[in-house]
This record gives sequence, structure tokens and C-alpha cells, in this order.
Amino acid sequence: MMPRIALFANPIAGAGQGRIIAERLASRLLTDGHSVEQVYERPDDVEEERLCDAAAAIAIGGDGTIRAVAARLYRASPQKPVPLLVVPMGTANLLGKHLGLRWNKRTIAEQVSRAIGSPRIVELDAAQANGEVFLLMAGIGLDAQVVHELNRMRTGPIDYTSYVLPAALALGTYAFPPLTVMVNDKVIASDLPSVAFVGNVREYGTGFPILPHARPDDSLLDVCILPCANLRDLALHLLRAVAGEHLAAEGAIYTKGRRIRVESPASVPVQIDGDPAGHTPLEIDLLPTRLPFIVPS
Repeated sequence: MMPRIALFANPIAGAGQGRIIAERLASRLLTDGHSVEQVYERPDDVEEERLCDAAAAIAIGGDGTIRAVAARLYRASPQKPVPLLVVPMGTANLLGKHLGLRWNKRTIAEQVSRAIGSPRIVELDAAQANGEVFLLMAGIGLDAQVVHELNRMRTGPIDYTSYVLPAALALGTYAFPPLTVMVNDKVIASDLPSVAFVGNVREYGTGFPILPHARPDDSLLDVCILPCANLRDLALHLLRAVAGEHLAAEGAIYTKGRRIRVESPASVPVQIDGDPAGHTPLEIDLLPTRLPFIVPS
């Protein structure tokens, strides 16, 4: 039997290039002896039977699309998820950068087919935030408010300029409510006006290392809490973060753990991998299984 590949694509990614690239990849994979099932619907809508016997999966799109596909593959087979190859086509493409992916537009079909035929597997930690799988980072506070505003306003594909108005609205209304954060059932911050980040990778969407000691394969999640009661505090933290000095700020807290809970007397917004993910209270747990990704050898 020919190895079966589940090819997921966000058809509007890259200003409509997602579907075009998917067709190119499918044609080459078929030529090279693979059976390909192209999937353009939402990953959550794909039946488990279509995934559990796949040899590999491909996801074409931004970090949100990649997260949704990885989550669906995990739920279909939590003990042994199908390996996933990523073709980044979003705004930040943080996972693609972390994996060191450098696809060539002219030869991407050949590159992907070669990687699928002789897969090199990299296993990464992942986590759940209130039951939603995420791969990179969760933000609690102002950055999540920006993401929520963007999601409320967006009508199609986005770029970095799409964040300008949502950021302005968030900055004008956010009240910096207090957070209580527990890591492995131990309180590390109590009723502290702050912003918090939990994740697997060093870099945030803007490129600076908000979690500088994070490793994606150490079976731990990194937690950073920055005291922040007003816009002045926020501006200082941003300047320090760009310089890599935010952990030296007075009151900054940094630790690692496998289980994190965040509470607040207010309803504080949460984002995961750049997507809105509800509000506090928030429960984050490391997944018991690392997720396998295919990268070029």
C-alpha cells in the first residue's frame, strides 16, 4: 500500500497561496508514490478515521492553523500522534522559525516530498490551556487583550499592521488587574498586577526572548511574570525585553513547572499561539506525550 499523507491547508493563507501550494505538493507526492488526502476544512471537523492510519501529515498556514492541525492529530492518537510537517504561511510563523524551516518557493514540492520520504523527526513538548492544545506560548493579560481585539475586528488575512488598531484599543482600556499564579500547586505570585507568559520557546511573536531559558524538549513549561500596574510599567518592560534584561526588573518572577494555574478577581483575557483562548481562571498542563514534527534532513 502507498503511504498515506494527510495534507491540511488554509486555502486563504498567503493571500490565497495556501491552496496553490497544497496542489503542488499533492501532485509531487502522488508522483513519488504517496497517497494524498487534501483537507481544506477546519481540522476539528475532520473525522478520526481519516487520520489514525496516516503515515504523516502536512500543515500549510500560520501558527494558528499549525496549532489546530497538531491538536487534531494529538486527539486522534494521543499515545502516538502522526508526525507533522509544517509549511509556514502566516504573519509570525514562530514555530517554523523555531524548527529552522527554510523552504524554497521554487523547489518546495521536491523538498517536502524528500522530507516525507526520509523523515527526520523532532519531538517537542506541548501543553493544554483549559483543554485547548498549544505549541508555543500562552499570554495572560494585555497581549491577550490585543489578540482578542484583533479577532473581534478581523475580516480576512492579517499582517503586522493589522495589530495597530487592536493594540491602541487595548492600551486605552486595559486595567492591569491582579493575577495569582500557582506553579505545581505552589503560589508564586499573589494578587499581583502583572502580565504573565507560559511556554515552550524563547521567542515571542515579535522575536525577542520573553522566556530566555525555555527549552522545547525538557518536559517543563517556563513561566514569566512581570509586575505591571500601568502603561509606564509596560513600556519599561518592553524596553528591557528587547534588550534581554526584563528578568532583572524589580519583582520579576521566572520559574519552570508542569502545571500552572492563573486566577484573578477580574476576567483576564488569555491567548495561545496568537489565538484568543477565553479568560481566567486558566489551567495549563504539560501534555504527557511530545508531539513529533518532520524537518528536512
